[in-house]
Amino acid sequence: MFGFRDWNWHQKLTVSVMTPDGLKTGSAVSAVELTKSPRWWGVGDSAGASTTGLLGEAVTVDLGHDRFLFVLLDKYSLSTARMAFFPSKRAENRDENNAIYDRLEALRATINVPREKYPLFVTFEDIHNPASVKRVDPDNLEAAFGPGFHLSAVTIAITDEPVTKGRVEEVLPWLERVGRERPTLIPNPPRLSTDARDPDIQYLTPRRFSTELYK
Repeated sequence: MFGFRDWNWHQKLTVSVMTPDGLKTGSAVSAVELTKSPRWWGVGDSAGASTTGLLGEAVTVDLGHDRFLFVLLDKYSLSTARMAFFPSKRAENRDENNAIYDRLEALRATINVPREKYPLFVTFEDIHNPASVKRVDPDNLEAAFGPGFHLSAVTIAITDEPVTKGRVEEVLPWLERVGRERPTLIPNPPRLSTDARDPDIQYLTPRRFSTELYK
């Protein structure tokens, strides 16, 4: 009505890893909400603005022997589904753009996530120590976990399944407590991001694992 539009859907990210013990898989369902205002609404840069919300938690893949891979909400959003399902669709105007979201909202399908749209992969050298978090290269899982570990697939689905809750906290029971004690998993990161060796990791917060931690 009056040019306001909104779209809602659930998207399921599934990560499969081949290990020496066989294929291990983890998945998580997140909720996406996109709202667009008409051009007459707002002033200046805010005219016709859109807002996006993402609720859910990271994918947890239990690799066995107290080793876990986490695929975070960081760098994972609305555009992940859009680029996966409609990579060649470039909207020429607002109506065409809205039509793409209409199709995306109505979809019930699964597809591989493009490599350039992979979220952030991390693990912990010690699952009980939040400061031991480190980046995992999706193209070289052996560097983090040893011989025989390879990424098999990363898929995204538009689904009617409910949002996943609590799986991350089962594996990381300290997550909420650490988030209340300090802003980042690794204590005392550099004040300036230009001084950080790996900003994605050094400034990583508990909320990147779950948007629902403090609700």
